[in-house]
Amino acid sequence: MSLIKTEDIHFNSRGNEVVRGIDIEIEAGTVTGLTGKSGSGKSTLLKLLAGILVPSSGKVFYKDTDIQLMNQQKNKKFRKECAFVFQDSALWANQDIQQNLNLPLQTHNPKLSQEERLDRIHEICDLVKYNRPLNLRPVDLSMGEQKKIAFARALINKPEVLFLDECTESLDRKGGENILKILRSFIDDGKTIVYVSHSSVFISAIGGRIHVIEEGLLSD
Repeated sequence: MSLIKTEDIHFNSRGNEVVRGIDIEIEAGTVTGLTGKSGSGKSTLLKLLAGILVPSSGKVFYKDTDIQLMNQQKNKKFRKECAFVFQDSALWANQDIQQNLNLPLQTHNPKLSQEERLDRIHEICDLVKYNRPLNLRPVDLSMGEQKKIAFARALINKPEVLFLDECTESLDRKGGENILKILRSFIDDGKTIVYVSHSSVFISAIGGRIHVIEEGLLSD
């Protein structure tokens, strides 16, 4: 059974067909890379696979269930098991860093006490090497620091699947190396990564099965 599978998915935006009938299967515990020129549709495909975007036509399955037909319980489990790191970090601007990290814990781990949630937040900040105050807002952080918090938010519920859109962009060398170390550990634990990257350094370090996207089509 494939962990993630699509059937002839299309996606239209502003009259343009960005994804043009893609079939792809991703097995659990594997690494899958999506690469291609800017505007080729790779980030859109990643968001379709993650259930962030809804296909204009076709289907996306997670564990043999059509994401769009999931009931509330199955959808919540899917959202907990899968996490996304956005290229622009996509932190909540009106929330401080602690609130940005606390909200996914409250949503998916409501039985955790306030103290347990705070312990998890400190633990994950140590992991991504964020060492500034938690009461700062995203606007107070550099782009690299925002990316660290975006990564921390994705990891905080201990997901089984990571969707990564240019996840080391804006990071300095040390920050990028630390993220690669975290990802290698994630892979060693038998978990699943699907990523978009144009960085040859990142692709060489993470590897996996690489798919080239050209004008909305899969070109292996």
